[in-house]
Amino acid sequence: MSGLLSKMTQGRTIGGISIGVGAAYLLWKLTKGNKPNRTGTGSGGADGKGEKKESRTLRAAVVDRKFFTKLKSLLNIAIPSWYCEETGYLSILLVFLIGRTFLSIKISEVNGSIVKAIVERNFIQFLSRLGVLASIAVPASTINSMLKYLGNTAALCFRKRLVRHFHDLYLQPMMYYRVLNSDNRISNPEQALTETTEKWGKSLSDLYSNVTKPLFDIILFSRKLAELVGVQGPLSVLLYYFISGFVIKLISPSFGKLTAEAQRLEGQFRYCHNRLITHSEEIAFYGGHVREKNIINENFQLICSHMDIFYRKLFYQGIFDGFLVKYGAVMLGYAVLGLPVFGPNSEEYAAKVGDDAAMITHDYIRNSSLLINLARAIGRIVTSYKELQKLAGYTALVAELQDVLSDLSTGKYRRRMVKGDKQLDDNLKPGLGTVISNCEDIVFERVPIVTPNGDLLAPDVSFHINQKQNLMIVGPNGCGKSSLFRILGELWPLWGGTLRKPAFKDLFYIPQKPYLAIGTLRQQIIYPDSVKEMNDKKITDQDLFELLASVKLQELVEKRRINGAGWDSVEDWADVLSGGEKQRVAMARLFYHKPKYAILDECTSAVSVDVEKFMYIHCRKLGISLITISHRPSLWKHHEWILKFDGRGRVDFEKMVLPARYVITHPPSSPLTSVLLARCVVTCHKPTPAVGVERCWRCSAAAYFSFVRSRAGVLSVCIGLCMLSESLLFPVFLLCKKYDLFGNE
Repeated sequence: MSGLLSKMTQGRTIGGISIGVGAAYLLWKLTKGNKPNRTGTGSGGADGKGEKKESRTLRAAVVDRKFFTKLKSLLNIAIPSWYCEETGYLSILLVFLIGRTFLSIKISEVNGSIVKAIVERNFIQFLSRLGVLASIAVPASTINSMLKYLGNTAALCFRKRLVRHFHDLYLQPMMYYRVLNSDNRISNPEQALTETTEKWGKSLSDLYSNVTKPLFDIILFSRKLAELVGVQGPLSVLLYYFISGFVIKLISPSFGKLTAEAQRLEGQFRYCHNRLITHSEEIAFYGGHVREKNIINENFQLICSHMDIFYRKLFYQGIFDGFLVKYGAVMLGYAVLGLPVFGPNSEEYAAKVGDDAAMITHDYIRNSSLLINLARAIGRIVTSYKELQKLAGYTALVAELQDVLSDLSTGKYRRRMVKGDKQLDDNLKPGLGTVISNCEDIVFERVPIVTPNGDLLAPDVSFHINQKQNLMIVGPNGCGKSSLFRILGELWPLWGGTLRKPAFKDLFYIPQKPYLAIGTLRQQIIYPDSVKEMNDKKITDQDLFELLASVKLQELVEKRRINGAGWDSVEDWADVLSGGEKQRVAMARLFYHKPKYAILDECTSAVSVDVEKFMYIHCRKLGISLITISHRPSLWKHHEWILKFDGRGRVDFEKMVLPARYVITHPPSSPLTSVLLARCVVTCHKPTPAVGVERCWRCSAAAYFSFVRSRAGVLSVCIGLCMLSESLLFPVFLLCKKYDLFGNE
């Protein structure tokens, strides 16, 4: 036996290294190829050439050179240096993986000794070998548990690095808005930020363990087997798995694409449920539960159909994997184990062991244990390609988020463009305009109002207001009023012209539906400031109470002082407060921050006229200049300038001129009065003044309103004449005035 071992030992080092290099080559060969499908359309962009985000992501979810480039960029984030926490965990994990391999070799030898003692019926040796096995079992169990712990910890570290990195990018000023509105490459960023990053870290950690340990197992087990059965034994096993891996690669479906598509469908399904929660009140009022149920079920059915295809492909793949990797390897294993008895050196082996059945059994058990571990190691290398494809799917999704955030941080975005009635000028491109911040005034110089998808709303907007002037913006729906605010706030890119604006902190925006954050009542008033920032400004709770009192909301604090909570009360404020209360809280928030300019987008539509009047007067006292969108005539007198959108691209900037005898009264509640008001607008084509004010003498609508309030009995006759012919309006007015039918009002 010693002569045989001497001959085998001569080539053990070369054989072990050759097998290790061959295993590494096998892994490289399996990951090479799989060129992406390039039959799709071109990439989307501002020039109108686009493609669906799903197809682009699926084409990227393959194992090729681009995948390794993206993986490298993400690894630079997850493992920033050689001296970071993640490197330490991976190094410790590597040490334990190598230690586990040496323990496996030792256990194989002990197993052979135990079986030999049983065959020889040597009870003392049997107990001794059991004691050795028990002593090895304790560190082996500890190492196995440590491997799982280190793998999970490394995955958590990878996820923490990615999530913190993406939070720093995603939660930059207005970045989250641009991801959802300016760029349409990612429809569900919350999916990539939460679930996909967690799966990417877990997949990477598992792949590290499932590749690193098998490589060491192949080298060490092959070296040991080469000593015992000859180099041809482990080489034949490696050659078999190489051929099996090549066959599996040919028949294996693209699990990377399937995984990426599954993640996309899961994100869409989650979005449907989030949408139902967000719009639950509107859906309930419409009675749209059946329609929403169908939408959610349809999206869930897409997941079920896709996963059914995915599992069927896994089923067919498992058949080939099981036959080639498991049962085929067993047959080959028996052939390798028979080499000492039936191979070229069988005579030397027989002369050494003779008829000692116990020794033959000992060698068989030991060699079979080593061979089984070697086969498992090579099998893991072969099947790890499937795990690598899954990692490619997660990498494609996470890398796309990284690309989008990086592009948007430099002002670049890609979006599918529309072809509207108004064609864009060739000189209009997103980002071509000039934005000058930290100015005292707000100046638009030939700025086009263009949506991110290329819809031209107004080709040229120019106006100039200073801090002592208020601006009213009027126009029909969809003409670009709110779009102008988005450009002013730099939410949308500037396609041309020059925009001069104050610093971001000097602009404050209040929408029609104010945002209420999670937190206490105090935090609703000071948002987005923290309590520490409020204290740094020397503002107390009493100051906040006075702000609420100025908008007639002091009862919010007084009611909650009864139970002892007061300002520290935490509730779901979006549900607790009514629409008008939300708008008044937003105005109190405005008074707290005291910006130079406030943008009010229908923010007092649910507030009474008297409270609205006080809030506008208080803003002027605080030195806050207002830019208002509203249809209430009662607000006209609070503004010096008016910006008129006609809905056809024309924008006029004029001085605010109030109608003659401008008097603010409450709107009449009579539906018949509303009908006459509509007729007045149609006839005159003039903006609707306040009710009770003398109107244009072409239709004399003011007289009609006074007539309605004092002579309701004759109103129906007047309405009939108005609808019969617009030309009769003026004679009817003269007739009514002659017989003094208007009354004293």
